[in-house]
Amino acid sequence: MHKRIRAKIESYISIQNILNQNLNPFESDPSAKSQVQSFLQNCKRLEKMFVKLNQPTEWITAENNKLFKQLVKNAQVLEIAINRLVADTNDFELLINLNIHLRNIKRGIQLRRINSGYLLHNLCEKYQSQLEQYGTSEEFLQAYRQILLDIEGNILNRKKIKDQNERNRKEFNDLVAGINQFLKDKLDWTINSYQETHPELYFKYYSARKLKKSNSRHYSIRGSIVNKDTGQPISYGTVSVLENNLQAKITKNGNFNFMNFPEGEFTLKIENIRYHTSQQIIKRYSNEHLNLKIELQALPVAHPG
Repeated sequence: MHKRIRAKIESYISIQNILNQNLNPFESDPSAKSQVQSFLQNCKRLEKMFVKLNQPTEWITAENNKLFKQLVKNAQVLEIAINRLVADTNDFELLINLNIHLRNIKRGIQLRRINSGYLLHNLCEKYQSQLEQYGTSEEFLQAYRQILLDIEGNILNRKKIKDQNERNRKEFNDLVAGINQFLKDKLDWTINSYQETHPELYFKYYSARKLKKSNSRHYSIRGSIVNKDTGQPISYGTVSVLENNLQAKITKNGNFNFMNFPEGEFTLKIENIRYHTSQQIIKRYSNEHLNLKIELQALPVAHPG
């Protein structure tokens, strides 16, 4: 899934949670209530469709690998019977055809292996009455053919799953685009009208509306530590969260990052051996990205007495 699509979905889920927790303001506003319900219903549709995305086909590939191994094994049984027949009849044209089919069955693209498998089956069927004395029964040939049918059935099933995945992906992306347009054209304007009466709802909504940048790493909090007097970056040290076990190291350039930081109010503890330890309270809403600048006061320099 494209990173931007994933970011939109995360945004929609956050908005869904915010609206579910703040339904009361819309009870007296039929238009807003209808829009909120429409958005929530589309989010439920999105969740159901997400489950159907990219149904796996690896199990089919693994199953066919096993079937091809069994096909080769059974073909080798037929090889023994045909070689015995050739030894008794001197039908070397039969031996030439056998070797061609066997070579293609053992390696190459699937279609060629399957076609050669059927050609070998037809060849053995033609000589079945003679091959039976060498241990190749009609039942064995039927079992050999069934392997080919099972392989073809798996290939067809794999194509059906791939095609359905493509249809599901298009339907899913269309719904994502539809939700995005709905937010721009309707719900955003509705939430704007609540900015004065319900500022916290407004702030949470638009915090959730912001998409994460498409980076390979997504940080909830980025920060820099600087000297209070000079403004210069402070190298090394730690930033820890008193309410949980999260901790980040301060880099040489005075930066720190937290990934997957929870929602709520927390106290950061900033430590460096050359500066006074400092604490700072932060508040973070779900899906919000914070950029912090924290100042530390340097410890007094000890002068020799």
